[in-house]
Amino acid sequence: MMTVTVRTGDGVDLVLYRLDAVTPPSLGDRPPAKAVLLVHGAFSSHTIWLRGGSRNAGLAVFLSAVGYDVWLADWRSHGAAAREPRPHTWHFEDTITQDASALASYVRDVTGGIPPVWVGHSVGGAIGLALLAREPEALGAVVTLGTPAPVMGPLRRLFALGMIAICHALGRFPARAFRMGPEDEAALTLAEWMQWNTRGRWVGAGGFDYLAPLRQTRTPVLTVAGEGDRMFAPPAACRALAERVGVVPATFAVVGPQLDHPGLLLDPRADAECWPLVAQWIAALEPYRRSTSRSA
Repeated sequence: MMTVTVRTGDGVDLVLYRLDAVTPPSLGDRPPAKAVLLVHGAFSSHTIWLRGGSRNAGLAVFLSAVGYDVWLADWRSHGAAAREPRPHTWHFEDTITQDASALASYVRDVTGGIPPVWVGHSVGGAIGLALLAREPEALGAVVTLGTPAPVMGPLRRLFALGMIAICHALGRFPARAFRMGPEDEAALTLAEWMQWNTRGRWVGAGGFDYLAPLRQTRTPVLTVAGEGDRMFAPPAACRALAERVGVVPATFAVVGPQLDHPGLLLDPRADAECWPLVAQWIAALEPYRRSTSRSA
């Protein structure tokens, strides 16, 4: 597995991994394999796509086995990427304007100017959609796995408000101590994402409304929900996101019946109940066009 460091515009080192790297064929041959960029959510790293680190398991291996050029990312403060130099330095929008843009651009440039398919779990899916709102030509398609719209019932709202309070009190969110995952979160990265959801709007610090341009996108989007997800991304919340994305609403699917939020990637049943759907949807996409210029 090839490993590369990608430096963002604000000087943060991210890490990309290329699984079973392929050499793109010449333009005169068949089209190159579709590049798929897998982006983890909160409390985790690229290893979630490998079921905790095995190079012989996980959605990454599944997609590689059916012919895709698979890339895995560690965004800031996760995995082997750079850690926050001091508390309250990084903001949630940095993952969009800096990390997502740098990761997608690198993969596109290495794979012959073809925008990659962004596959994101949880907030990783939201980051991909937000990049699409900022840079409409940056991605060839987006798949979200367990990514909710900013609609919350009382229990989920209370849970999110509690996370925000902990972030501000401690300067980080101690996910490992709470046994929520292997990675703690930078305070403002998590708190501001939670605030987007509790406020019911994906609006950035400068007033940019990320959902507004997504209503007009023609980039294909698939949103997947786990039927067993009751807290982080219930099917109704994922459906609400699909209905807000695209000139024609995004494709929406519920998989399960027992797959919960992490189960979309970690449950053994996901191999049959979730991953084939993702692979088949990507396979049905129209042939890619190479970018002729870098997105603004």
